[in-house]
Amino acid sequence: MSSALAIAAVTASLKDLLDDGLLDHDLSSIGSFSVTAQPPDRVTTGETENNQLNVFLYQVTPNSGWRNMNLPSRAPDGTRISNPPLALDLHYLLTAYGSQDLNAEVLLGYAMQLLHENPILSRAQLRTALGAPSPVVDGDILPTRFGKLSALDLADQVELLKISPVYLTSEDLSKLWTSMQARYRPSMAYMVSVVLIQSIETVKSAPPVLKRGAKDRGPTAGAAPFPTLAGVRPALSDLLPAARLGDDLVITGANLSGAAGLKLSCDRLAIEETLPVTAGAKPGDLIAHLPKPAEAAAAMSDWGVGLYSASLRVERPNQPAWTTNGAPLAISPVIIVNPLNAAAGTVQLTVTCTPRLRPIQEPGVRLLFGDQELAPLTVDTPADTTEPTTLTFERTVAAGAYVVRLRVDGIDSLPVTITGQPPALDFDPQQTVTVA
Repeated sequence: MSSALAIAAVTASLKDLLDDGLLDHDLSSIGSFSVTAQPPDRVTTGETENNQLNVFLYQVTPNSGWRNMNLPSRAPDGTRISNPPLALDLHYLLTAYGSQDLNAEVLLGYAMQLLHENPILSRAQLRTALGAPSPVVDGDILPTRFGKLSALDLADQVELLKISPVYLTSEDLSKLWTSMQARYRPSMAYMVSVVLIQSIETVKSAPPVLKRGAKDRGPTAGAAPFPTLAGVRPALSDLLPAARLGDDLVITGANLSGAAGLKLSCDRLAIEETLPVTAGAKPGDLIAHLPKPAEAAAAMSDWGVGLYSASLRVERPNQPAWTTNGAPLAISPVIIVNPLNAAAGTVQLTVTCTPRLRPIQEPGVRLLFGDQELAPLTVDTPADTTEPTTLTFERTVAAGAYVVRLRVDGIDSLPVTITGQPPALDFDPQQTVTVA
Protein backbone atom coordinates (compact mmCIF):
# COMPACT_ATOMS: atom_id res chain seq x y z
CA MET A 1 0.00 0.00 0.00
CA SER A 2 0.97 3.66 -0.40
CA SER A 3 1.70 6.37 2.10
CA ALA A 4 0.07 9.78 2.35
CA LEU A 5 2.50 11.00 -0.33
CA ALA A 6 0.69 8.90 -2.95
CA ILE A 7 -1.42 11.75 -4.34
CA ALA A 8 1.59 13.99 -4.84
CA ALA A 9 3.54 11.02 -6.21
CA VAL A 10 0.92 10.33 -8.91
CA THR A 11 1.02 13.98 -10.00
CA ALA A 12 4.81 13.91 -10.10
CA SER A 13 4.79 10.67 -12.13
CA LEU A 14 2.34 12.07 -14.68
CA LYS A 15 4.45 15.18 -15.02
CA ASP A 16 7.58 13.06 -15.50
CA LEU A 17 5.84 10.82 -18.08
CA LEU A 18 4.72 13.82 -20.16
CA ASP A 19 8.07 15.58 -19.87
CA ASP A 20 10.11 12.56 -20.97
CA GLY A 21 7.64 11.57 -23.67
CA LEU A 22 7.56 14.99 -25.30
CA LEU A 23 11.35 15.27 -25.20
CA ASP A 24 11.52 12.08 -27.29
CA HIS A 25 9.69 13.92 -30.09
CA ASP A 26 11.32 16.63 -32.15
CA LEU A 27 9.30 19.71 -31.18
CA SER A 28 12.01 22.23 -32.03
CA SER A 29 9.62 23.87 -34.51
CA ILE A 30 7.51 25.28 -31.68
CA GLY A 31 10.48 26.24 -29.52
CA SER A 32 11.09 25.40 -25.88
CA PHE A 33 8.29 24.15 -23.63
CA SER A 34 7.75 23.07 -20.03
CA VAL A 35 5.52 20.65 -18.13
CA THR A 36 4.12 21.94 -14.84
CA ALA A 37 1.63 20.94 -12.13
CA GLN A 38 0.24 24.31 -11.07
CA PRO A 39 -3.28 25.63 -10.47
CA PRO A 40 -4.43 27.20 -13.78
CA ASP A 41 -4.91 30.61 -12.19
CA ARG A 42 -1.16 30.72 -11.46
CA VAL A 43 -0.11 30.01 -15.06
CA THR A 44 0.99 33.11 -16.96
CA THR A 45 -1.23 33.88 -19.95
CA GLY A 46 -1.54 36.70 -22.45
CA GLU A 47 1.29 38.35 -24.34
CA THR A 48 3.97 36.69 -22.19
CA GLU A 49 2.39 33.23 -22.44
CA ASN A 50 4.89 30.39 -22.86
CA ASN A 51 4.63 26.97 -24.46
CA GLN A 52 3.48 24.88 -21.53
CA LEU A 53 1.61 21.71 -20.56
CA ASN A 54 -0.04 21.88 -17.15
CA VAL A 55 -1.36 18.94 -15.11
CA PHE A 56 -3.84 20.04 -12.44
CA LEU A 57 -5.52 17.78 -9.85
CA TYR A 58 -9.01 19.26 -9.68
CA GLN A 59 -10.96 16.52 -7.87
CA VAL A 60 -10.52 13.46 -5.64
CA THR A 61 -13.30 10.86 -5.37
CA PRO A 62 -13.62 7.55 -3.51
CA ASN A 63 -13.10 4.38 -5.49
CA SER A 64 -16.39 2.45 -5.38
CA GLY A 65 -14.70 -0.93 -5.92
CA TRP A 66 -12.42 -0.69 -2.89
CA ARG A 67 -14.58 1.51 -0.65
CA ASN A 68 -16.37 -1.33 1.19
CA MET A 69 -13.78 -4.01 0.57
CA ASN A 70 -12.72 -4.72 4.15
CA LEU A 71 -14.40 -5.50 7.44
CA PRO A 72 -14.75 -2.80 10.15
CA SER A 73 -11.41 -1.46 11.28
CA ARG A 74 -12.19 -1.21 15.00
CA ALA A 75 -13.46 -3.58 17.67
CA PRO A 76 -16.50 -2.67 19.83
CA ASP A 77 -14.17 -1.20 22.49
CA GLY A 78 -12.53 1.08 19.90
CA THR A 79 -9.32 -0.94 19.55
CA ARG A 80 -7.86 -0.82 16.04
CA ILE A 81 -7.96 -4.32 14.51
CA SER A 82 -7.03 -3.53 10.90
CA ASN A 83 -5.78 -0.75 8.64
CA PRO A 84 -8.19 -0.58 5.69
CA PRO A 85 -6.81 1.42 2.74
CA LEU A 86 -8.17 4.80 1.70
CA ALA A 87 -9.05 4.08 -1.96
CA LEU A 88 -9.12 7.15 -4.20
CA ASP A 89 -9.61 8.09 -7.84
CA LEU A 90 -7.69 11.18 -8.92
CA HIS A 91 -9.13 13.52 -11.57
CA TYR A 92 -6.70 15.66 -13.57
CA LEU A 93 -7.10 18.47 -16.06
CA LEU A 94 -4.42 18.53 -18.79
CA THR A 95 -4.17 22.02 -20.28
CA ALA A 96 -1.96 23.26 -23.13
CA TYR A 97 -0.66 26.85 -23.48
CA GLY A 98 1.13 28.30 -26.50
CA SER A 99 3.20 31.37 -27.26
CA GLN A 100 2.12 31.32 -30.92
CA ASP A 101 -0.73 30.05 -33.08
CA LEU A 102 -1.24 26.25 -32.97
CA ASN A 103 1.48 25.65 -30.37
CA ALA A 104 -1.07 24.77 -27.69
CA GLU A 105 -2.85 22.36 -30.04
CA VAL A 106 0.44 20.67 -30.98
CA LEU A 107 1.38 20.14 -27.33
CA LEU A 108 -2.08 18.87 -26.41
CA GLY A 109 -2.11 16.45 -29.33
CA TYR A 110 1.25 14.92 -28.47
CA ALA A 111 0.31 14.71 -24.79
CA MET A 112 -3.00 12.95 -25.51
CA GLN A 113 -1.24 10.50 -27.85
CA LEU A 114 1.33 9.81 -25.13
CA LEU A 115 -1.31 9.07 -22.47
CA HIS A 116 -3.26 6.96 -24.96
CA GLU A 117 -0.19 4.83 -25.63
CA ASN A 118 0.67 4.61 -21.91
CA PRO A 119 -2.65 3.88 -20.17
CA ILE A 120 -0.86 2.43 -17.14
CA LEU A 121 1.82 3.88 -14.91
CA SER A 122 4.02 0.82 -14.62
CA ARG A 123 5.97 -0.01 -11.50
CA ALA A 124 9.22 0.64 -13.36
CA GLN A 125 8.00 4.08 -14.47
CA LEU A 126 7.01 4.95 -10.91
CA ARG A 127 10.36 3.86 -9.51
CA THR A 128 12.15 5.94 -12.13
CA ALA A 129 10.00 9.02 -11.54
CA LEU A 130 10.02 8.84 -7.75
CA GLY A 131 13.18 7.00 -7.54
CA ALA A 132 16.64 6.74 -6.39
CA PRO A 133 18.19 9.69 -4.60
CA SER A 134 20.52 12.04 -6.38
CA PRO A 135 24.25 11.26 -6.64
CA VAL A 136 26.47 11.80 -3.63
CA VAL A 137 28.06 15.26 -3.58
CA ASP A 138 30.69 16.01 -0.92
CA GLY A 139 29.42 13.15 1.19
CA ASP A 140 25.80 14.42 1.29
CA ILE A 141 22.87 13.02 -0.64
CA LEU A 142 20.91 15.72 -2.45
CA PRO A 143 17.23 15.73 -1.41
CA THR A 144 14.59 14.23 -3.68
CA ARG A 145 11.46 16.11 -4.71
CA PHE A 146 9.85 15.01 -1.39
CA GLY A 147 12.84 15.90 0.76
CA LYS A 148 13.70 13.17 3.24
CA LEU A 149 10.33 11.47 2.71
CA SER A 150 9.92 8.64 0.21
CA ALA A 151 6.94 7.86 -2.02
CA LEU A 152 8.46 4.76 -3.61
CA ASP A 153 5.89 2.53 -1.90
CA LEU A 154 3.40 3.73 -4.55
CA ALA A 155 5.16 1.40 -7.00
CA ASP A 156 4.49 -1.58 -4.73
CA GLN A 157 0.78 -1.15 -4.10
CA VAL A 158 -1.39 -4.11 -5.09
CA GLU A 159 -3.31 -2.22 -7.81
CA LEU A 160 -1.70 -0.75 -10.90
CA LEU A 161 -2.40 2.91 -11.66
CA LYS A 162 -4.61 3.14 -14.75
CA ILE A 163 -5.01 6.35 -16.78
CA SER A 164 -8.32 6.80 -18.58
CA PRO A 165 -9.71 9.82 -20.46
CA VAL A 166 -12.80 11.61 -19.17
CA TYR A 167 -14.73 13.56 -21.79
CA LEU A 168 -16.26 16.53 -20.03
CA THR A 169 -19.25 18.34 -21.51
CA SER A 170 -19.11 22.01 -22.38
CA GLU A 171 -21.17 22.72 -19.26
CA ASP A 172 -18.72 20.81 -17.04
CA LEU A 173 -15.77 22.64 -18.58
CA SER A 174 -17.51 25.99 -18.16
CA LYS A 175 -18.20 25.35 -14.48
CA LEU A 176 -14.67 24.10 -13.91
CA TRP A 177 -12.89 27.04 -15.50
CA THR A 178 -15.28 29.54 -13.94
CA SER A 179 -14.60 28.16 -10.47
CA MET A 180 -10.83 28.40 -11.09
CA GLN A 181 -11.14 32.03 -12.25
CA ALA A 182 -8.58 31.43 -14.97
CA ARG A 183 -8.45 32.03 -18.73
CA TYR A 184 -9.70 29.03 -20.68
CA ARG A 185 -7.23 27.06 -22.78
CA PRO A 186 -7.57 23.73 -24.69
CA SER A 187 -8.00 21.02 -22.07
CA MET A 188 -8.55 17.31 -21.62
CA ALA A 189 -9.58 15.50 -18.42
CA TYR A 190 -8.11 12.21 -17.18
CA MET A 191 -8.74 9.93 -14.24
CA VAL A 192 -6.02 7.93 -12.49
CA SER A 193 -7.32 4.91 -10.57
CA VAL A 194 -6.83 3.54 -8.01
CA VAL A 195 -4.57 5.05 -5.31
CA LEU A 196 -4.49 3.05 -2.06
CA ILE A 197 -3.31 5.00 0.97
CA GLN A 198 -2.85 2.90 4.09
CA SER A 199 -1.68 3.62 7.62
CA ILE A 200 1.25 1.73 9.12
CA GLU A 201 -0.03 1.91 12.69
CA THR A 202 0.13 -1.29 14.71
CA VAL A 203 -3.09 -3.24 15.08
CA LYS A 204 -4.40 -5.88 17.43
CA SER A 205 -3.95 -9.34 15.95
CA ALA A 206 -5.62 -12.53 17.13
CA PRO A 207 -3.44 -15.58 17.86
CA PRO A 208 -3.76 -18.65 15.63
CA VAL A 209 -6.54 -21.14 16.40
CA LEU A 210 -5.16 -24.54 17.45
CA LYS A 211 -8.32 -26.15 18.85
CA ARG A 212 -12.01 -25.62 18.30
CA GLY A 213 -13.28 -26.09 21.83
CA ALA A 214 -12.41 -28.83 24.34
CA LYS A 215 -10.65 -31.76 22.65
CA ASP A 216 -11.13 -29.97 19.32
CA ARG A 217 -14.80 -30.97 19.18
CA GLY A 218 -15.96 -27.58 17.95
CA PRO A 219 -18.35 -25.17 19.63
CA THR A 220 -21.30 -26.25 21.74
CA ALA A 221 -24.47 -24.43 20.74
CA GLY A 222 -27.23 -23.62 23.20
CA ALA A 223 -30.46 -21.75 22.63
CA ALA A 224 -32.52 -19.66 25.01
CA PRO A 225 -35.35 -17.16 24.53
CA PHE A 226 -34.12 -13.60 24.29
CA PRO A 227 -35.10 -11.36 27.24
CA THR A 228 -37.31 -8.41 26.34
CA LEU A 229 -38.02 -5.41 28.55
CA ALA A 230 -41.60 -4.11 28.21
CA GLY A 231 -41.42 -1.21 30.66
CA VAL A 232 -40.34 0.20 34.02
CA ARG A 233 -42.87 2.14 36.13
CA PRO A 234 -43.44 3.27 39.74
CA ALA A 235 -44.97 0.53 41.88
CA LEU A 236 -47.30 2.98 43.66
CA SER A 237 -49.58 3.52 40.66
CA ASP A 238 -49.75 3.02 36.91
CA LEU A 239 -51.02 6.61 36.65
CA LEU A 240 -47.79 8.26 37.82
CA PRO A 241 -45.80 9.73 34.90
CA ALA A 242 -42.49 9.61 36.77
CA ALA A 243 -40.73 7.94 39.68
CA ARG A 244 -39.20 9.62 42.75
CA LEU A 245 -36.26 8.73 44.94
CA GLY A 246 -37.51 6.25 47.51
CA ASP A 247 -39.99 4.59 45.11
CA ASP A 248 -40.08 0.93 44.16
CA LEU A 249 -39.98 0.21 40.43
CA VAL A 250 -41.93 -2.57 38.73
CA ILE A 251 -40.08 -4.14 35.81
CA THR A 252 -42.18 -6.01 33.25
CA GLY A 253 -41.13 -8.01 30.23
CA ALA A 254 -40.62 -11.49 28.86
CA ASN A 255 -37.94 -14.11 29.62
CA LEU A 256 -36.37 -12.05 32.40
CA SER A 257 -35.17 -14.98 34.48
CA GLY A 258 -31.56 -14.58 35.56
CA ALA A 259 -31.77 -10.78 35.77
CA ALA A 260 -28.65 -9.45 37.49
CA GLY A 261 -29.42 -5.73 37.75
CA LEU A 262 -31.36 -2.78 36.37
CA LYS A 263 -29.13 -0.24 34.63
CA LEU A 264 -30.38 3.37 34.54
CA SER A 265 -28.46 5.86 32.41
CA CYS A 266 -29.05 9.55 31.65
CA ASP A 267 -26.84 10.89 28.87
CA ARG A 268 -27.64 14.55 29.57
CA LEU A 269 -26.43 14.34 33.16
CA ALA A 270 -23.74 11.68 32.53
CA ILE A 271 -25.34 9.39 35.13
CA GLU A 272 -25.12 5.61 35.04
CA GLU A 273 -26.32 3.55 38.00
CA THR A 274 -27.24 -0.12 38.51
CA LEU A 275 -29.93 -1.24 40.97
CA PRO A 276 -30.33 -4.79 42.34
CA VAL A 277 -33.57 -6.56 41.39
CA THR A 278 -35.81 -9.00 43.24
CA ALA A 279 -38.85 -11.05 42.27
CA GLY A 280 -42.14 -9.14 42.03
CA ALA A 281 -45.64 -10.00 43.23
CA LYS A 282 -46.72 -11.20 39.77
CA PRO A 283 -44.99 -14.07 37.97
CA GLY A 284 -42.33 -12.69 35.64
CA ASP A 285 -42.29 -9.21 37.23
CA LEU A 286 -39.23 -7.80 38.98
CA ILE A 287 -38.80 -5.09 41.60
CA ALA A 288 -36.01 -2.53 41.97
CA HIS A 289 -35.75 0.24 44.53
CA LEU A 290 -34.64 3.84 43.95
CA PRO A 291 -32.75 4.83 47.12
CA LYS A 292 -33.55 8.15 48.82
CA PRO A 293 -31.03 10.25 50.77
CA ALA A 294 -32.30 8.90 54.10
CA GLU A 295 -31.33 5.40 52.92
CA ALA A 296 -28.10 6.34 51.12
CA ALA A 297 -26.57 9.79 51.60
CA ALA A 298 -24.88 9.61 48.19
CA ALA A 299 -28.27 9.39 46.47
CA MET A 300 -28.62 13.18 46.77
CA SER A 301 -25.79 13.74 44.28
CA ASP A 302 -25.56 10.38 42.48
CA TRP A 303 -29.03 10.76 41.02
CA GLY A 304 -30.56 13.66 39.13
CA VAL A 305 -33.88 14.81 37.76
CA GLY A 306 -34.15 13.67 34.16
CA LEU A 307 -35.16 11.10 31.58
CA TYR A 308 -33.34 7.79 31.94
CA SER A 309 -32.94 4.76 29.72
CA ALA A 310 -33.56 1.55 31.68
CA SER A 311 -32.13 -1.79 30.57
CA LEU A 312 -31.81 -5.14 32.30
CA ARG A 313 -28.70 -7.29 32.38
CA VAL A 314 -29.51 -11.01 32.28
CA GLU A 315 -26.98 -13.67 33.28
CA ARG A 316 -27.80 -17.37 32.93
CA PRO A 317 -25.65 -20.46 33.50
CA ASN A 318 -23.73 -21.57 30.41
CA GLN A 319 -25.12 -18.61 28.44
CA PRO A 320 -23.54 -15.29 27.49
CA ALA A 321 -24.68 -12.25 29.43
CA TRP A 322 -27.43 -10.34 27.64
CA THR A 323 -28.57 -6.74 27.91
CA THR A 324 -32.20 -6.06 27.04
CA ASN A 325 -33.62 -3.26 24.99
CA GLY A 326 -34.00 0.12 26.66
CA ALA A 327 -37.20 1.52 28.19
CA PRO A 328 -37.74 5.16 29.25
CA LEU A 329 -38.11 6.17 32.90
CA ALA A 330 -38.47 9.72 34.20
CA ILE A 331 -37.24 10.64 37.69
CA SER A 332 -39.02 13.70 39.07
CA PRO A 333 -37.90 16.08 41.83
CA VAL A 334 -39.13 15.76 45.41
CA ILE A 335 -39.79 19.23 46.86
CA ILE A 336 -40.48 20.86 50.21
CA VAL A 337 -42.35 24.18 50.05
CA ASN A 338 -42.16 26.89 52.70
CA PRO A 339 -44.39 28.61 53.74
CA LEU A 340 -47.62 26.72 53.10
CA ASN A 341 -49.75 29.59 54.39
CA ALA A 342 -49.32 33.23 53.41
CA ALA A 343 -51.16 36.52 53.32
CA ALA A 344 -52.44 37.96 50.05
CA GLY A 345 -50.00 40.21 48.26
CA THR A 346 -46.36 39.54 47.59
CA VAL A 347 -45.50 35.95 48.53
CA GLN A 348 -41.92 34.70 48.74
CA LEU A 349 -41.47 30.93 48.59
CA THR A 350 -38.50 28.76 49.44
CA VAL A 351 -38.37 25.38 47.69
CA THR A 352 -35.85 22.60 48.35
CA CYS A 353 -35.26 20.08 45.57
CA THR A 354 -34.14 16.46 45.94
CA PRO A 355 -32.03 15.25 44.18
CA ARG A 356 -29.72 18.23 43.73
CA LEU A 357 -29.82 20.21 40.49
CA ARG A 358 -26.90 20.03 38.09
CA PRO A 359 -25.38 23.31 36.78
CA ILE A 360 -26.79 22.73 33.28
CA GLN A 361 -30.31 22.42 34.75
CA GLU A 362 -30.34 25.61 36.83
CA PRO A 363 -31.02 28.16 34.01
CA GLY A 364 -34.18 26.34 32.88
CA VAL A 365 -35.77 25.47 36.23
CA ARG A 366 -39.27 26.92 36.81
CA LEU A 367 -41.93 26.88 39.56
CA LEU A 368 -45.53 26.25 38.54
CA PHE A 369 -47.53 28.24 41.12
CA GLY A 370 -51.13 27.39 40.30
CA ASP A 371 -51.33 28.24 36.60
CA GLN A 372 -48.41 30.71 36.73
CA GLU A 373 -44.83 29.89 35.75
CA LEU A 374 -42.14 31.60 37.82
CA ALA A 375 -38.39 31.89 37.29
CA PRO A 376 -36.27 31.60 40.44
CA LEU A 377 -34.81 34.61 42.20
CA THR A 378 -31.91 32.53 43.52
CA VAL A 379 -30.64 28.97 43.05
CA ASP A 380 -28.32 27.67 45.76
CA THR A 381 -26.67 24.26 45.39
CA PRO A 382 -24.36 23.85 48.43
CA ALA A 383 -20.85 22.49 48.17
CA ASP A 384 -21.87 19.72 50.57
CA THR A 385 -23.10 17.00 48.19
CA THR A 386 -25.48 15.60 50.82
CA GLU A 387 -27.51 18.84 50.88
CA PRO A 388 -30.41 19.57 48.46
CA THR A 389 -30.73 22.56 46.14
CA THR A 390 -32.63 25.53 47.56
CA LEU A 391 -34.55 27.92 45.30
CA THR A 392 -36.45 31.13 46.11
CA PHE A 393 -39.40 32.55 44.19
CA GLU A 394 -41.55 35.66 44.56
CA ARG A 395 -45.05 36.41 43.28
CA THR A 396 -47.91 38.81 43.99
CA VAL A 397 -51.07 36.71 44.32
CA ALA A 398 -54.67 36.98 45.49
CA ALA A 399 -56.33 34.77 48.08
CA GLY A 400 -56.79 31.13 47.15
CA ALA A 401 -55.21 27.70 47.18
CA TYR A 402 -52.31 27.15 44.77
CA VAL A 403 -50.82 23.78 43.83
CA VAL A 404 -47.04 24.05 43.57
CA ARG A 405 -44.86 22.05 41.16
CA LEU A 406 -41.18 22.38 40.31
CA ARG A 407 -40.31 21.80 36.62
CA VAL A 408 -36.77 20.63 35.80
CA ASP A 409 -35.83 19.72 32.21
CA GLY A 410 -39.54 19.41 31.41
CA ILE A 411 -40.20 16.96 34.27
CA ASP A 412 -42.58 18.17 37.02
CA SER A 413 -42.57 17.22 40.66
CA LEU A 414 -45.61 15.10 41.62
CA PRO A 415 -47.99 17.12 43.86
CA VAL A 416 -50.07 14.06 44.77
CA THR A 417 -50.71 11.55 47.50
CA ILE A 418 -51.85 7.99 46.89
CA THR A 419 -54.33 6.40 49.28
CA GLY A 420 -56.90 3.62 49.36
CA GLN A 421 -57.33 0.38 47.50
CA PRO A 422 -57.49 0.55 44.57
CA PRO A 423 -55.06 3.49 44.80
CA ALA A 424 -56.59 6.94 44.36
CA LEU A 425 -54.75 10.18 43.66
CA ASP A 426 -55.31 13.39 45.67
CA PHE A 427 -53.48 16.70 45.79
CA ASP A 428 -50.77 16.75 48.41
CA PRO A 429 -51.52 19.42 51.06
CA GLN A 430 -47.77 19.70 51.67
CA GLN A 431 -47.42 20.99 48.10
CA THR A 432 -50.38 23.39 48.18
CA VAL A 433 -49.92 27.01 49.28
CA THR A 434 -52.97 28.65 50.88
CA VAL A 435 -53.13 32.42 50.52
CA ALA A 436 -55.66 34.20 52.74
